[in-house]
Amino acid sequence: MNAAIRWIRLFLSYGLFTLFIILAFNSGTVIYLCYQASGQFKVLANTTFIEEFRQSNRLSPTEEQNLALIETVKKYSVDSLSYKTTDNFTTIYDQKNAPILWVITVCEPYELKAIQWNFPLVGSVSYKGFFRKDLAEKEYNHYRANGYDVELRSVSAWSTLGWFKDPVLSSMLKRSKGSICNLLFHELFHATYYGKSSVNFNENIASFVAHKATIQFLARDTTALNEYLFSMEDNKRYKEFMLRQKDLLQHEYTAIKNKPGKFILKQKFLLRIIDSLRTFPVRDPKIFEARKNRILADKNAYFIDFEQYDSMQDSLEKVFNNIYRRNLKKMVQDLKQNLSNY
Repeated sequence: MNAAIRWIRLFLSYGLFTLFIILAFNSGTVIYLCYQASGQFKVLANTTFIEEFRQSNRLSPTEEQNLALIETVKKYSVDSLSYKTTDNFTTIYDQKNAPILWVITVCEPYELKAIQWNFPLVGSVSYKGFFRKDLAEKEYNHYRANGYDVELRSVSAWSTLGWFKDPVLSSMLKRSKGSICNLLFHELFHATYYGKSSVNFNENIASFVAHKATIQFLARDTTALNEYLFSMEDNKRYKEFMLRQKDLLQHEYTAIKNKPGKFILKQKFLLRIIDSLRTFPVRDPKIFEARKNRILADKNAYFIDFEQYDSMQDSLEKVFNNIYRRNLKKMVQDLKQNLSNY
């Protein structure tokens, strides 16, 4: 009986959602959102409760540890950080070791300006997700053919902002303790706070809060905390470097916008950035080798992620230290309050 009620509620939720978008948006957006609803429905309809998944699968010690960790992280996020209570991450979807969601980012060829799409509830966003890789590739090729720089990548998690019950994805369980904590805190924060048409702030503040929450949560597990902080050092340095390159690149584009041969000049700028990575100070240079190829393939679109997720971290750090006196719970409470005032 409970299963039947669950299916009925799920069907009605998606039925109303689909009806809303058909009435509100143009046919192209409607078709896209119907595909998204179908993909989301497929995931939710094939989830199992965490305990059932544990009993029916042979799990590694890391996977067992992470499954046990999820409810603890959720409880901590509510009790110690003032996150919103949700039913997220009470079920799990088995990906069978395959990605299930792809995202494209589209950027102007001579300006670090991302294309924006408008959707119900979330407003304007600078990325577009697909549950079918062929559709993502079709969109990718369309924008490439029209002269844009485009990035196509798979993602390891997403949030429905509390509208539906987000499942754990089986790939999450293979992460280190610090990594899965950060991911859970990030996605749970989106269900707590999300400002419409403010994608850069939304992702920056979610990244900031998740990082601080992870450090706070792991405070009594010195081994896991040190491993997490150690793993973040190279990435932090790399992100800061790429943000500087992004600013320099934008300056270069402003200087050449009316010059002939700007395509060749652009390639030289990108190759200069890649060349500078040869002496980039990291512990394991091999980690960054694949990223060099991505810069050449994605071009300007490669730099948009750093703007979305990392460009405000220094400013948020100052606010956190000077205004909130490192009180993360108070910071989250104020964000929630500010959201409710709109």
